[in-house]
Amino acid sequence: MKKREYWLDLLHHVPKWNHWRELNPEETIDLSGINLNSYDLEAINFSGCNLSHVNFIGSNLRFANLSSADLSHSNLIGVNLRLANMRQSVLFKARLHRSNLSEANMVQSFICESDFSKAIFYETELGESKIYKTSFSYAKLVNTHLGKADIFMCNFDHAIMESVDLRWANVIKTPINFNQV
Repeated sequence: MKKREYWLDLLHHVPKWNHWRELNPEETIDLSGINLNSYDLEAINFSGCNLSHVNFIGSNLRFANLSSADLSHSNLIGVNLRLANMRQSVLFKARLHRSNLSEANMVQSFICESDFSKAIFYETELGESKIYKTSFSYAKLVNTHLGKADIFMCNFDHAIMESVDLRWANVIKTPINFNQV
């Protein structure tokens, strides 16, 4: 059985996948382009994986470890990413509208040309992230931390922003209604 087929089989059993990852930490995982639509991947360890072009629509990634993962061009529409570790992840042209990112750790992530419209950010950590040309239109950001983030040409139109921490953030060419912050 080829590696990729073996990995796909393991994905049906998160505890087995995580155990295999513990035993094989040096393994480079490339799952690019696969369909994980509506999978229950709660607490899965995808750290450092290539997840570009993956379809996660309707999946549960609550408590998932996505640290240093490449999620470029991935479809994460409506995905539960609550309490996920997305530290230092790459989100280039990723689609996350209507996703729940509450309490997710996205510190030092690279986010470019992605869509977070109508997404929920409650106590989400985005500090020190690089966020470029990304849409947060109609998103809800409550107690979200963007301290020391670089925010360039982003769209926050109609976003609900309550107690958002922008201390030491570099906000450039990004109109934000500070009456909502």
